Parts: sequence; structure tokens; C-alpha cells
Amino acid sequence: MALCFIENGVASRDWRAASHATPEALLNSFVAVVPEYAWTAVGSRCVLHPRQDIWRASLSGKAFQGPRLQTARAYVEFLRGTAAEMADLAPPLLKGDPAAALYTATVSIRENCSALQGLVDLLGPDPSMVFTVERQDADRRVLFFERVDAGEKHHERE
Repeated sequence: MALCFIENGVASRDWRAASHATPEALLNSFVAVVPEYAWTAVGSRCVLHPRQDIWRASLSGKAFQGPRLQTARAYVEFLRGTAAEMADLAPPLLKGDPAAALYTATVSIRENCSALQGLVDLLGPDPSMVFTVERQDADRRVLFFERVDAGEKHHERE
């Protein structure tokens, strides 16, 4: 199972991955040691995220649909304008081929959903797609999309 991750800037703790029967058991062991994080199953995906209500709260707004990069940029602007906790979130940057499916695949976000659901909706149906929200500096977090190969022990950012 591919994991989506939203970084909150908390210093790492002394947590070591051990053998677990399921991805859910692994995530449960992590959040037990690092209480600043929670994890949520969104459809068939797991998202590790800061333990803040804003990520799971229902946000009223509008539906979005279009190419992934364009839709992601519009959705990030919506989040920034809707919730003060999202003010430091920056839209994804274009890296690589602008015609790649990573950026051009048509995706849609439902009208009323949580920020987590909206971010997962940006991935579309491709199970190899994940997102990360990474802190770039004290004032900015950036949304990234990646394609991972669960059968290999590596991933590539496109």
C-alpha cells in the first residue's frame, strides 16, 4: 500500500519500524510514539497527517475538475482561502515533462469533503500515485505528487 504523508515539522522521535502484519498496524505503532500525527484511511489509501482537526473537517466549497496540476493549484488556493491553518500551503510545482500524465490526468474533487479527501481525490484512480506535503522552510509547505512502485524498494518524484 502506498502511503501519503503531510509533514508538520515535528522533530523525529526514536521510532523504529518493526515487522507488522498490516500497514495499519505499522501506522498505529508510529502514532502511538509520535502523538503529533494521526493516520486516516481515505478510500483505499492511508494518509499520515498532523493531528489537527482541519485535515478531517468537512469543508464546504465547490467541486473541482480538470488536469491534475491545474486542479491541484486551484484546490490549494481554495484551501488557503478557507482555513487559516492552510495559509502556508503552496501549490505543486511543475518538474519534468508538462505533458506527463502526472500533471495532465483528469481528476475531480467533490464539492463538500475534507482536505484529506480532496488531496486524495487529486490522485485519481491510479494506485501508484501518492502525494506529500513537505515543509520547505518555516513559512511554507509544498504539495508534491509522486508515482511509486510498491513492488520495488524505491520511488521517483516526477
